[in-house]
Amino acid sequence: MDPVELLDILGNENRRRILQLLSFRPFYFNEMAKRLDVGPKAVIDHLEMLERAGLVECYQDRGRRKYFRIARKTVLEVAVSPHSYGVRAYLCEDMPRSAGDQDLDRDHDQDRNREPELEPIRDELMALKGELTALKEKKRELRALLEQVDSEEMTVKQKACQTVRSHAHNQLEEEILAALLSGDAEGPDLALRLEVPQILVEDRLRRLEERGAVHLSGRQWSLG
Repeated sequence: MDPVELLDILGNENRRRILQLLSFRPFYFNEMAKRLDVGPKAVIDHLEMLERAGLVECYQDRGRRKYFRIARKTVLEVAVSPHSYGVRAYLCEDMPRSAGDQDLDRDHDQDRNREPELEPIRDELMALKGELTALKEKKRELRALLEQVDSEEMTVKQKACQTVRSHAHNQLEEEILAALLSGDAEGPDLALRLEVPQILVEDRLRRLEERGAVHLSGRQWSLG
């Protein structure tokens, strides 16, 4: 995986929007085109580029419809400082040992051969190395925690999708429930977000309310 090429790919706003959409659940390309208000041909081109980069993959359901989903957990890091610049990409489970770790180890070996008069400098460097090592260990722990949170988030989203499908009688109801998962909303806002006439959205909201899936408080619709 070329990190610079990956950075270029993610520099396109529509490709980032596609990845954000696929982070919730799999979509087929026509569905994505409607959600993002982008032409189907452009969506296909973006998906092909994301697929070549290994960020998304496709599969077919029983109806032979081709769906796209996030292929794997990928981390892209850009590090900028007054003295350095670097970009790297890796899978979460691969978490590479940084060049900084290797440089510090090499410095430690060189310090052992320093002359006695340099001992104060060596001690200071060793203390700084210890601080850096502790910080890097904390960073690894945070990455592991983030990976765990990502996994739990994906599990919750999958359960949410299953629950939405079990309550929805058609795709519009499924889209309404999925939108309300992100927070309460007014009917006109839902209609604008889903790009569906307000009268249809209001009708489905009332049907969902009758079944106890949503309720209206003031002007805000919410789940439950």
